[in-house]
Amino acid sequence: MCIRDSMLAVAGLVGTLMQFDYAANCFADETPETSDATQKRIFSGLQPGEAVKPFTVLYIKDDETQELELVKDTDQGITLLCFVHRLSNDDRVLFGLGLVDFYAARHRDLTSHIVLLSDDRDKITTMLRGWSRASFFTKSLVSLSGDGAEGPGYYGLNRNVAMTVLVVKDKKVLNNLVFNAPNGRDLESIMAAVATALGKPKPTLATVQKELRAERQRKLEEKIKASPVFKLAPNEQLGRIMFGMVNVRGNRSKNAQRRSQQFLEWAGDSNERRLELQKYCRDVLKGDFQLDQYSRAVVARLADDGDTDLN
Repeated sequence: MCIRDSMLAVAGLVGTLMQFDYAANCFADETPETSDATQKRIFSGLQPGEAVKPFTVLYIKDDETQELELVKDTDQGITLLCFVHRLSNDDRVLFGLGLVDFYAARHRDLTSHIVLLSDDRDKITTMLRGWSRASFFTKSLVSLSGDGAEGPGYYGLNRNVAMTVLVVKDKKVLNNLVFNAPNGRDLESIMAAVATALGKPKPTLATVQKELRAERQRKLEEKIKASPVFKLAPNEQLGRIMFGMVNVRGNRSKNAQRRSQQFLEWAGDSNERRLELQKYCRDVLKGDFQLDQYSRAVVARLADDGDTDLN
């Protein structure tokens, strides 16, 4: 893999980790009283004891679209079916499902499906392609229902709710959960239903979020150390600062200023360190590291004389 491809891959992962970070924190302040599950019962989908039947979905990955038939083999282990009726790229449902997917990934004997219900095939296809490139979901197969916004007719889904969740075992529904505005406590109830079906201890939302943050940090550390700019660095501290310069989170101009200040604080008044920083920056400029205009300007100044003034 060339340096440019390596950096693009790392950049994609950093974007994914940002999504993980949001999923790990966005529901942290909610209380049981805010749970959608405590509201008046709304019916949608097959009820406990009813048998599931296979249905057709479109699986989109990158530029390929494949027609699949789901729940053909539900007699093997537990199956989680999440039918999502309302969703957008900035929806909390997306990040909540990312949290559920993280929990599901810990169980080999669980099959997890997230099925989007929409009549706007082009819009959802574009969205799913973006998710597949970011590798946001690692366990769940995310697809678009072949039956549009109504979903598979046999399942009797209510299109006026946000999400219908079915936990299936031996081709029959064990649990049915319906949400109008899914929140943190609802996510916990989904994971608890899965845990019960698997015969596992029920997790708490706080525990899963803590584990997700730890996993996010572990993956970030792996990617930092695998990054070409980190490997090129004369020491770990410079490599970490440059990684942050190349893989920008948030405002690009402010990021460049912050990283520049970190470089200068590291060098201090030491001529030896300034020369080391200068050489490192020159080496970075020789590579194809996809620096944005603000980062490149800072690195170029540091490479020129080991100092920079952004004022």
